[in-house]
Amino acid sequence: MKKIFTVIAAAVLAGAVFTACGDKNSSSSSGVRIDGGENARKNMTDEEYHGQYMTNFDLTPSDDENISIMISFDNRCFGNEGTDYSEIYLVDRYFDALNNNDVQGVLDCYYPDYLESLCGDSTFASPEEFVQTYRSSLTELFTDDFSFDFIDISNCRLSGDLDADTMFANRDETLKTAFGDEFTEKITDRKMLTIAGDSYVTADGDWAEVKSLIPEGIQFCVYTIDGQPYIF
Repeated sequence: MKKIFTVIAAAVLAGAVFTACGDKNSSSSSGVRIDGGENARKNMTDEEYHGQYMTNFDLTPSDDENISIMISFDNRCFGNEGTDYSEIYLVDRYFDALNNNDVQGVLDCYYPDYLESLCGDSTFASPEEFVQTYRSSLTELFTDDFSFDFIDISNCRLSGDLDADTMFANRDETLKTAFGDEFTEKITDRKMLTIAGDSYVTADGDWAEVKSLIPEGIQFCVYTIDGQPYIF
């Protein structure tokens, strides 16, 4: 029987927000933003704003064999000339694994042993339990056969953004605790991503925009470590 999308269920999902084993982050919108932020919208005409900030680029499964879900993103933040979409492929694999209830596929998107270092003494006994619990919260919201069918990376925040720097500092500390203080020297890039905009989910023939359920969107970090991107 089809479940109804509810504000209460949305709050449950927002509480999970792709964090690892109880890790939390801020969802305010201060700082420098790739998309210019609300001030840019207020101070520019629509034509000026879209010309300056809205350079979204789409990849679909028919365009690229590494893509399973149509995904939209600002090409200035990812790849630029289309030479490296490894971070985009990572995001796609993550959501595809969630769609397919592929626990190992989700775990493979994180840095090896990172989730293990956070679990055990916290809310979740293991990374597998964390993923299964999070996946269950999605099914409570969307029904068992939910599917993220369009991913819009509506915001990409870099170092210098207040919220991003707070989240980066939190992730860095957990990495230092897990692997030692010198580990963060391996990190060559940090991004804080928001999945919102036109992102939508389908379930039992119905669809809903992510931002209608989670106004702040789904937020998480992508770190590049030893040349490889990982979800954090």
